[in-house]
Amino acid sequence: MMLPIVWNTLKGMTSTDTAKPQIRAACYCRISSDPHDKRAGVTRQKEDLTASCDVLGWTPAEFYVDNDRSASNGQRRENWERLLDDVKAGKRDAIAVWNQDRGWRKMSDLESLRPQLEPLGVLLATTNIGVIDFRNADDVFRAQVSTAMSEMEVAKMKVRMRRAARQKAEQGRPQWKRAFGFLGDTYQLDPKTAPLVKQAYSSILAGSSLGDIARVFNDAEAFGLNGRPWTPSTVSLFLRKPRNAGLRTHNDAIVGQGTWPALVDESTFKAALDVLNAPGRAPGRKSVRAHPLTGVMRCGKKDCDGYLTGKWAMQPTGGISGRPKAGQKKQPSGQVAHSIVYSCKTCRGVSIRAEHVVPLLYRLIGGRLAMKDAENLLKAKIHDEREAEKMRAEKSVLYAQIAKANDEYDNGIIDGARLAGRKEKVNEKLAVIERKEQDAEMLRVFDGIPVGTPAAVDAVKRLSDDRFRAVIDVLCTVTVLPVGKGGKTFNPDRVVIDPKGAKK
Repeated sequence: MMLPIVWNTLKGMTSTDTAKPQIRAACYCRISSDPHDKRAGVTRQKEDLTASCDVLGWTPAEFYVDNDRSASNGQRRENWERLLDDVKAGKRDAIAVWNQDRGWRKMSDLESLRPQLEPLGVLLATTNIGVIDFRNADDVFRAQVSTAMSEMEVAKMKVRMRRAARQKAEQGRPQWKRAFGFLGDTYQLDPKTAPLVKQAYSSILAGSSLGDIARVFNDAEAFGLNGRPWTPSTVSLFLRKPRNAGLRTHNDAIVGQGTWPALVDESTFKAALDVLNAPGRAPGRKSVRAHPLTGVMRCGKKDCDGYLTGKWAMQPTGGISGRPKAGQKKQPSGQVAHSIVYSCKTCRGVSIRAEHVVPLLYRLIGGRLAMKDAENLLKAKIHDEREAEKMRAEKSVLYAQIAKANDEYDNGIIDGARLAGRKEKVNEKLAVIERKEQDAEMLRVFDGIPVGTPAAVDAVKRLSDDRFRAVIDVLCTVTVLPVGKGGKTFNPDRVVIDPKGAKK
């Protein structure tokens, strides 16, 4: 081993008089990676530093340990900072580091360390360089040479790591070890949670909310990997993961298919992603849960482009007998009843009571979907598997083009500007395909509704608020006109239904 030779050299360089005052050494230990906190490397460093201080005639005053911390990625090292603070405060007379690259790996770090130690005359000993006195030009030169070599090795290591990571991505090998929907670290589908994930994507496309999906997961006690219940936010983050569709990403870009089975097919994943990313997707969940038609109905007042928002309102009544109407709370006779009223916050000139509009919309939407020709409305959107396969093949080619461009950039063949230009062109083509895929998946909104049959009426009545909103969004535009002069009774003609795609 080289260590005793270095120590003997250090001893020869620092032979001292027996009367020399005690030198209190701050001993620094660090390991870059120790995820399981075994500290075996740190323990070895402590042993070697103790022996090194004994050779130098120094007293190990304290061991400053930064375990599982890198010195080259900018990660903060609290105990290294504390060590320097103790040196500046005069609590320590010297610094002992197992190896120079345990303390620093960049020339900039060395140059920032030098002005701190030089005025104090603090010696710094490492097992690979020896004793460094920053007031000695030869010692500084040896430290600079060693640091430059360390910085070069770090740069080379990063190049190798980036290339290895890209190769791993191109081969489709997973970067993750465990994920919801898979059995442990086997990369095999979990028979309990995988079906729930597939259903979650279908529910999003059918108009369900993230809160609904979170409740389904939690009711099944299918919690996340951290064991905590799902929330709408965590569901949203999870559903956006390309790995769920068996897609491999690198630097946040999809580079191709992965080697693991998909929880959901790619077209469904992309369609759901479009729904999640839709601008202005749904008003606040609390508002929609209490007032399900908030943001659905347009204001029909001239020159107003607002939407109607629901709120509870008070109204006198002679008593509500039997079951309350839609949007009402049952109250004793003679008291005031709470009722939902939808009104335009933009112009404040249009409003309508929920008890009037909700049953009307359910009846109109159900009746329209029960008509024999209703199925014809959806035929253009029926999923064509051959066309879907063609689009998937086209996307694979485009993904390969992105991967090739990234590879040419890594190898210095093209610069950043050309890389960005190529990606922009490819992403434009991908966007066109993804819009087609979204259109092809619109039929999923009507899953479970026997369109074109009388049974559609009852099926629509059983839809959740989120599903009903989604059906309206796909099928038509709802506009509520002002009451007009003398309008004291509800006029159904105020609610105007315009089929989407209809010719004006």
